[in-house]
Amino acid sequence: MSEQSPGSQLWQVPDGDLAAIVVACEEKLRTGYAEMLAAVGESEQRGLGKSLGYKDTAAFLTDTLRISTREAKQRIDHAAATMPSSSLTGVPQPPPQAATSQALTAGDINVEHVQAITATFQACPAGIPVEQREADERILVELARQAGPEAVRKAGRRLHAIWDQDTAPPADKEREQAHPLRRLDITRRKDGSIRFSGELDAETAEELDGLLGPLAKPHKNPAIGEHDTRTTAERAGDALAEIIALAARCDELATQGGERAVMIVSVTLAELENRARQAFLDVPGLSSVDGLRRLACESKVVPAIFGNNAAPLYVGDASRFATPAQRRYLAVRDRGCAYPGCTRGPKWTTPHHVVAWSVDKRTDVDNLVLLCARHHRTVHRTAWEVRMNGHLPEFIPPPWIDRERKPMRNLAHTTLPRHQQAA
Repeated sequence: MSEQSPGSQLWQVPDGDLAAIVVACEEKLRTGYAEMLAAVGESEQRGLGKSLGYKDTAAFLTDTLRISTREAKQRIDHAAATMPSSSLTGVPQPPPQAATSQALTAGDINVEHVQAITATFQACPAGIPVEQREADERILVELARQAGPEAVRKAGRRLHAIWDQDTAPPADKEREQAHPLRRLDITRRKDGSIRFSGELDAETAEELDGLLGPLAKPHKNPAIGEHDTRTTAERAGDALAEIIALAARCDELATQGGERAVMIVSVTLAELENRARQAFLDVPGLSSVDGLRRLACESKVVPAIFGNNAAPLYVGDASRFATPAQRRYLAVRDRGCAYPGCTRGPKWTTPHHVVAWSVDKRTDVDNLVLLCARHHRTVHRTAWEVRMNGHLPEFIPPPWIDRERKPMRNLAHTTLPRHQQAA
């Protein structure tokens, strides 16, 4: 009888246990990579490749492991950055990125995280003190424990801008602060269209990146369901057009206080008495009560009950929607989407009721949390839970992620404290 493959019995595993297996396998990959880096670091220090007849360690890894030269060199770089080396006296020296090494060895971060952190510190100016490097590394590692590699790379770009500012001559700092690098060259065509190019300082570029990111994502055509056929440049252009249109309506937005559209859910008294749930779903794009609840979190809800002859019997107040003052408070408190690791700013979020408004009719700031569209769906559809601890929201992961279900808070908006926090 042939030996069964490791996954041959997985079809019998319950969903929760299968999710736990996926997480455990990822931890094994991470700790295994840490072991690989330790072996690669020792090989590089010994000159193992040359002793075995190869040009260098990279050639040895490429031939023996059947990996690309690029991958071999990356592993050597990661090993040099994270694994301890021995001096001529044989005494182990602390690794340049000790926090990264510890997190990888513990299985808390993955290869992409290591690459993002290592690339950040490879470009660190020599004038940055060791203590600051170590503190900044710990910040990135803590972020990597709850966020994806892109969030770490984004924080790394912020660090680069800060390091450049910290190490720049005083005269250059004053000139940069007084006159940030911002330039826009516009060429007008005969048909009224324009072509432009320019430059932006790091802070403004970060703001623009935050605006373009959500708007430039590829999406399906809602009419026919086809995938987005626009190029990256075309999506960015469409996103810029939306931003310009938004800026053109700034007076209107200020008057409205940033409120979303009003959603009126209508049902006749007879339908209400017969519990005809479909009456609540006559909204384009909705196919479930869960979808209606999620949309209701983002909209001003005005309940209206009509008689069979469309006579209005009752029209309630729009009391479930956060006021402009509450939104401003939430923007200061949460700084954007409060889901662990999310970098979305306040303008891309909507207030979510921690305890459903239908339960206790509470729309106060201690029952609201800002969530972006993606993580709004996550909280509504998955086993993630959100609760308030005093005046601050915290998230409880599913048991397959953390058996102890330890509460988490988002560190992505506070990974660069003091002068490092980007606008």
